[in-house]
Amino acid sequence: MCDNIKALIAKAWKDEEVNLEPGQRYEFDEVLMVHVTGTVTKQGDTSCSPTVSIPLIPTLALFWEKSGIAQDHALRMLREAITDAMSSGKDTSDEIQARIKHVETAIQTVKEELLDKLPKQRRAGRVVTKDLRIEVLPVLDDALVTAAA
Repeated sequence: MCDNIKALIAKAWKDEEVNLEPGQRYEFDEVLMVHVTGTVTKQGDTSCSPTVSIPLIPTLALFWEKSGIAQDHALRMLREAITDAMSSGKDTSDEIQARIKHVETAIQTVKEELLDKLPKQRRAGRVVTKDLRIEVLPVLDDALVTAAA
């Protein structure tokens, strides 16, 4: 149970900011009491398209090789596409919006004609901690003396 509590605390606090100055070395020797209340829901496992496990760089290299695209030309096109996407990603002009619609259509085609037809992989069910409350309380020296006795 202790491992589950540690994992739940880490999950609940994963986005917490650490307020430490760079270049400093911080030493800690604190005794804390953690009060955990609320509910946690573990959802069931699901099947999904293996998009996360597709290795991007080997896939691109094999695609270029199989399609007969010259490596220099492919790299130049990819570099231009990345540069364009990074510089115009937030642009709302009509030209950019039209290009985005074409890309959205292409993405939908890739999902339906490629990714949806790959073998599904098991994805572990989500752990929902939205009702979990965690409070860290300092332990007074008197409590430590009593606990040690």
